[in-house]
Amino acid sequence: MGITSSSSVLDGSAVSVSNPLAAILAAAAVEHGERLAIVSEADEITYAALAERAASTAEALRETGIGPGSVVGVHVPRSPAAVIAIHAVVATGAVVAPLDVNDPRDRIAALIDQAGLSHLVVDGGGPDAVAVGEGLAVRDLDVAPSARDAGYLLFTSGSTGLPKGVLLSGAAVEHFVRWAADSIGLTAADRVAAQAALTFDLSTFDVFATAVAGAAAVILPDWLKPFPADTVEWLADNEITTIYAVPTLLRGVVTAARGRPLPALRTVVFAGEPYPAAALEQLLTAFGDVAVRNWYGPTETNVCTAQDVRDVVPGTPVPIGRGIDGVHIAIVDDDLALADRGEIVVAGPTLLTGYVVDGRVFDPAVDVVFDDGVTRRAYRTGDHAYRDDAGRLVLVGRIDGQIKRRGYRIDLAGLEAVAADVDHVRAAAAVATGADRRITLFVDAAPGSSDVLAAVDRGLRRALPSHSQPDRIVAHTPLPINRRGKTDRPRLEEIAAASSSDQEPSS
Repeated sequence: MGITSSSSVLDGSAVSVSNPLAAILAAAAVEHGERLAIVSEADEITYAALAERAASTAEALRETGIGPGSVVGVHVPRSPAAVIAIHAVVATGAVVAPLDVNDPRDRIAALIDQAGLSHLVVDGGGPDAVAVGEGLAVRDLDVAPSARDAGYLLFTSGSTGLPKGVLLSGAAVEHFVRWAADSIGLTAADRVAAQAALTFDLSTFDVFATAVAGAAAVILPDWLKPFPADTVEWLADNEITTIYAVPTLLRGVVTAARGRPLPALRTVVFAGEPYPAAALEQLLTAFGDVAVRNWYGPTETNVCTAQDVRDVVPGTPVPIGRGIDGVHIAIVDDDLALADRGEIVVAGPTLLTGYVVDGRVFDPAVDVVFDDGVTRRAYRTGDHAYRDDAGRLVLVGRIDGQIKRRGYRIDLAGLEAVAADVDHVRAAAAVATGADRRITLFVDAAPGSSDVLAAVDRGLRRALPSHSQPDRIVAHTPLPINRRGKTDRPRLEEIAAASSSDQEPSS
């Protein structure tokens, strides 16, 4: 079973023969042919060579039957070969679906079935695979091609069950990467730390925004990520000018970079989760005049708002900013009416085509009347926000992170923010478990610090009403991190359900 549509958004649309993302690499090969496109521990590839190798691989893919309508998984370790595979699939006009080689085999099999993949590009080969060059091979999954348009399929992380596949059109990804390169002034002289997993939407910046500008994507080895001091040394040695990453990675870099100059660094962009205010001040101080940007957006919209962090008054909430070019943002209430405070909805060219579940596409978008009176197809983000006096969006937390207990609504993100501002707290994460929604606050404290849990308790009691206090505060260093570099909340929920508290504040 391939991808079929149950949505009027797809019904009747013609099959696309090409993907607009393919034009990006073609243009880079002409304009920046002799400049480095990819740098890894083992290889350096120019844009001319990358385009040639991707074209050769694409031709081999076509000979296996891949083309418009195909849905092709790329199950290859993060490497130059994986980037070549992605460009090659894009060139065939197929949908490309990066998969995580670290996932268990059963999970990969379930994702393949859920997404309706027609082919799988793998590293190496096997008796049922056809070699296509670059050390890659293709397995025909015996599924009839049925995708309506070329595009990108990414999987959202979920707390239960399998993640949903998010189908993005090539045009949606193209809009983001062209805006991103222009927004930060990316040039052919830049060297970008390509650190995101290829299954994560941040990776579209590493793969395609670099090509828009002719910049070099320098692949950060996965083995370095758990070692911030070594990562800082790598950033310096590779003369990295630009890094786009989640706050968890950046906070480790900031701590380890003290006293180690990074003279080439000029732009830091973070996204994927909030950056605690105290830690953000440390970043701004540590990196001097480096431009710092806060980009916001779920996988379903990619980046949809942006904020220059150095324009924010110290001590005030850090906004997620305003909509990027061409994107419309509104705040609505439960009835989708415009509101001063409520859920963020997004409309515009970066929106997903739909979710892919069991090989079928379901469109989750809703019609919303925006403040200009125009009704648009919009995505409900599930994020709660308001606008500050300057008209910028300020993120409050997840709507589904607002639990209701004893008749009160409690925002777990707000609780985390208070705890994260306590001295010596490096990170904090709150989860609610059980039928009675008992709140466990996990605290990652700096080594050698003492009485941190008591200080967190005092800070919470000063800042929040009694009904918002956690049932227990637990020391946990470091907080578990998932493969996307974010706090692993499902794992914390498991720990909370099984553990006893280090400290239980009275309520």
